[in-house]
Amino acid sequence: MSAVAANAAPGVLARPREWRFTAAAVRLAAFAGLAGFATGHWARLVQEPPALGLAGAVLAAVALAATLTLVGRLGRPRWAVHLGAVAATLAGLSIALVAAGLSASLLEPARWDDLADEIDRGLSGIHNVGWPYAGQDESVRLVILMGAPLLLSLAAALAFWPLRRVAVPRALGLIALLVLYGLPATEYDPGRPLLRGAALLALVAAWLWLPRLGRREALPAVLAVLAVGALSLPLAARLDSQGALIDYRSWNWFAGKDVTFNWNHSYGPLDWPREGTTLLNVRAGRAHYWKAETLDHFDGLRWVRSGANERTGPLAELPARPDRRWDERLRVTVRALRTDFLVGAGTPYLVTGAGESVSGSSDGTWSRLEEPLRRGDAYTVRTYAPKPDAREMRASSDAYVSSLAQYTRLGLPARGVDALKAGPQSSSETPRLWPRGEPVQVPLRGGASRGVPAVDRRLAASPYRQTFELAERLVLGAPTAYDAAKRIERHLERNYTYSERPPSRRYPLESFLFEDRIGYCQQFSGAMALMLRMVGIPARVVSGFSPGSFNRDTGEYRVRDLDAHSWVEVYFTGIGWVTFDPTPAAAPADRPGGESDPSRASGESAGRISGDSGGSPGGDRPGRPAARASDGEGGALPGWAPGLGLAALSLLVVACLALRRRRLTPAAAAEASLRELQRALPRLGWEVGAGTTLLQLERRLGRTAGPRSEGYVARLRAGRFGRSGASSPGRAERRALRRELTANRGLRARLRGFVAIPPVTPFTGS
Repeated sequence: MSAVAANAAPGVLARPREWRFTAAAVRLAAFAGLAGFATGHWARLVQEPPALGLAGAVLAAVALAATLTLVGRLGRPRWAVHLGAVAATLAGLSIALVAAGLSASLLEPARWDDLADEIDRGLSGIHNVGWPYAGQDESVRLVILMGAPLLLSLAAALAFWPLRRVAVPRALGLIALLVLYGLPATEYDPGRPLLRGAALLALVAAWLWLPRLGRREALPAVLAVLAVGALSLPLAARLDSQGALIDYRSWNWFAGKDVTFNWNHSYGPLDWPREGTTLLNVRAGRAHYWKAETLDHFDGLRWVRSGANERTGPLAELPARPDRRWDERLRVTVRALRTDFLVGAGTPYLVTGAGESVSGSSDGTWSRLEEPLRRGDAYTVRTYAPKPDAREMRASSDAYVSSLAQYTRLGLPARGVDALKAGPQSSSETPRLWPRGEPVQVPLRGGASRGVPAVDRRLAASPYRQTFELAERLVLGAPTAYDAAKRIERHLERNYTYSERPPSRRYPLESFLFEDRIGYCQQFSGAMALMLRMVGIPARVVSGFSPGSFNRDTGEYRVRDLDAHSWVEVYFTGIGWVTFDPTPAAAPADRPGGESDPSRASGESAGRISGDSGGSPGGDRPGRPAARASDGEGGALPGWAPGLGLAALSLLVVACLALRRRRLTPAAAAEASLRELQRALPRLGWEVGAGTTLLQLERRLGRTAGPRSEGYVARLRAGRFGRSGASSPGRAERRALRRELTANRGLRARLRGFVAIPPVTPFTGS
């Protein structure tokens, strides 16, 4: 066939110039589609992302890729080509960064120190953020958004840098785009993973194959991609999407480590697990504090769980007429938490799906008797979780039923007993109610026996004398139990400092209030509950998790180990147990501050749900659910990511193919068809000698294959040499050629012929 090429004049078997232009355009289109798709997912890392700005960053990266393509065609000298590529890359990166939100003045050499300081501040605050980030620290927000233009520019530079051998850099460019997609998809589940995976497969296939494919090969390529996608769907559906095969944070190749907690209070330096591990996914209609264990007993030194309420059922402490507004259904999926307690909210009264060996108590604690919950377990909770406003709580009666007296009982340490000598009581230890002192029963607020002198004298003579006096002073004149609770909560919020490293003391809560004045959620909640009991208001401490971050795509709250928390529940007659949280916001980088509980009315609420996901360091503050963010302009770009990417890819590819058909002359079309025939003949078993000319090939096929094959080559020869009226073979001629070349050779040969010589010519569209 070399003689065929020789007789056909120079360039018959070479790709036409139009094809090289089209291949570059298709490569740019594939890059634009994948870049838009990945950037759309990156935008979901922040609430209300700058949609137009990130779209501008994508366009800047595409413009950089186009510029590098043009620079590469300058040829020589090579140093000038590379110098031009460096200049184009720096310019493209700068434009993309400014489009994403970076101030242009920070790119001036005189302000590089300010830029470095801004980046350092953002990186310092990014450790404990939750996704999507909704905080008010612009440095953190900027650092997150800057990741998109940096990776886009890197991908464009690697994939389109003017090198003679480009396979490896283009592969690295693809990896950069996959990182741009993969990091946000890992940190913040966008939902519908199979659909998004199929879109990603199509875009990656377009990147790898489309620039090299002719229309003849397009159909088999599309069928191959569809087949791979269809075959992967069952396998993907069976994979455990809740557990990673590789933990990239710690390079744990099996990521099988589960997290456990001891919920009893210790008051020493905070030692809870805090690695950002996702522990739970909770599907709920609104944000709650997720209860793991109720600590109903103050033993004189610490708050622990007594187990006394396990003898009464889960309905015992519900109001006689529960308000149906506060009856809710939760769906909990365990990710990396190993616990004997079932996590719920409020006062759960029914748990399904956790096995038969579950037991619930009246204080809202549910446990699994046979074995702990572990990764992959899922269950449903029906719960009563009141969210009353201030007016409703003020209207609640101070008349309490006698069974609530257990929640105004507290222990006073015996002489010589203190926290430095007595170790903490573990959650697995058999409860010993009064190992360190004697109980004191404080009369319920509003009762006839309130203010019994003997009780007051015992409290005033104990190591908690100052705590008792402070509680009495704070609630003096409070008209309702709600006002008393709010006064104590506000005092703790406004006068004490959050710290994870409080010193160890003989009497931790007394020292917290009057000596150290620093602590974390255990000190704040423990002190508030203790003071409430001292003034006769039923109160208890609860340990578990703050709400975490809300994923609007999956409709679930993502709860991490950073969200571990402790708060207070106060009982209101006719309402039930209501959450209060005295722990102040520590103003970490990801906290916007001031966002109210959804239940807020009259300007006040019990148990604020404020701030952003992730909470204060250590997860001591709950997260603002992202579901309440605006769905308008600047939202999470629900349709922008796959829609813009695939639309840009499709439109540009169609435009390129249309341009190719218009620019090809009859002679160029004949050259392309001849090249196709040169490849097809060996595939179909027809050997052509090295010295065969076009005329000889025409006559040989006439003798051995048939007249239609002879006529096909004659049409190509006439078109190549520009004879008047010559045109490329059409569908009928191609079908006749295929039939003659595969006649009497079986089904496999006919299928091979259909692939080698498809019905539509790949260059003329006829």
